[in-house]
Amino acid sequence: MDDLGQYTQQKQEDREAGLGPSGVHQCYRQAAYEYLGVPESNPRSTDAADIGTLIHLGWSAMIRAQYSPVEREADVPITVPGLPRKGEADDVWWTKRIVTDLKTKGGYAWEWWRDHEGPGKDVWDQLELYAYGLWSLEADHPLLDEGSPGPWTMRVVAINRDTGQRMEYEQESDPERGRMLALSLQTRHAALTATVAGAVDGIEPLELAEAYPREGKGPGRGFPCDWCAFTDVCWPGSVTGDGTPQSETIRGDEAAIEGWAATYMDAQQAESKAKRAKDDAKAFLTGLDGDYGDYHIAMVGGGKPDEFEVDCNKAAIMLKREGLEVPMKVKTPRKAYVRVTRRKK
Repeated sequence: MDDLGQYTQQKQEDREAGLGPSGVHQCYRQAAYEYLGVPESNPRSTDAADIGTLIHLGWSAMIRAQYSPVEREADVPITVPGLPRKGEADDVWWTKRIVTDLKTKGGYAWEWWRDHEGPGKDVWDQLELYAYGLWSLEADHPLLDEGSPGPWTMRVVAINRDTGQRMEYEQESDPERGRMLALSLQTRHAALTATVAGAVDGIEPLELAEAYPREGKGPGRGFPCDWCAFTDVCWPGSVTGDGTPQSETIRGDEAAIEGWAATYMDAQQAESKAKRAKDDAKAFLTGLDGDYGDYHIAMVGGGKPDEFEVDCNKAAIMLKREGLEVPMKVKTPRKAYVRVTRRKK
C-alpha cells in the first residue's frame, strides 16, 4: 500500500466507535450501516479525497511552523459533552478564540459556494459542535479562563482543489445550539447501541440497519446520498420503466405517494408565485443599470440586430427542390415527466 493510503487507513482505524461531530447531519440509516458493520456497496473514488488529505496536511504543517501550540494549534481533538466520539478541528486559534474547518472542493462545488453565499447548514453545525466542545471545556487550556467572555468564532476556509483559490467565511457560534445538536446525536447513538445490545441472534446487520429510516432524498439528489458508501444497498439498484430508485421505495404505499404528491403541488404553487414576483421585479428594473445599496443591476445578454443563424426549414426545402437528400438524425425521444393534478370529487 502507498504511504498516503496507509496514512488514511490508519486514521480511519483510530477513530472511536459511535457518532461524533462529523455525523451531525448524517442519515440515520447511514449511521446504522456504519455502526453495525455493513459492507460498503459503492466505495467512492479516493483520488479527490487524497488531494484533500494532502492539502489538510500542508495546512497543519503551516500552522505548526508559524505558531506555538498554546497560541494556535492544528488537528486538535475536541471532546464534545455527551458524544462518544471526539471531533478533530483542523485549526484552533486559542488566543483569538477561532475554530477553523478546512474544506477542499472541486471547481464546480467551489463555484457553487461562491455564488450561493458559502457553506450549508451541515458544515456550520459541525463547527458549532466543535465550538461547543471548546466553550464547555476551555478551562482545561492554559490560556483560557473559565470565565472568558463570549462564544467562539467559527471559520470555514474553502480551497478550490483545481485552482488553489480560497474563500473564507465566519460566523459567531451559539453554545445553546451546540448543546442541542450534541443532545440529538447522543440520543441517536443511544438508539444504535440499544439495537446492537437487543439484537436477536441470527439477524443480519443489514436487516437491523434497514429498520432505521432513510433521511436522504436518494441518488442524484445531493448530500448525503450522493456521498454515501451505502447508496446502492439502501436504494433499489435496478429500476425498469419510468420509475426511479426513490419511487420504488414507496410503490404500493398510498399514504406516502399522496404525501409526495401534496409536496409536489405545494412546491409547484410556490414556484409559480416566485416566478411571478421575479417577473414583476424584472419589469421594474429593466434598463436601470447601476449600483443601488447592496445591489448591482446590469443588462446582460441580448442579440445584435445584424446577427444571422441557419434557417433549417428553408434549407430543407431548398435541398428537396434540388433533388438532394435532406440530412436526418434519430430524434431523441422526450423523457416522461410527472404531472400532478387534484382529483375531482
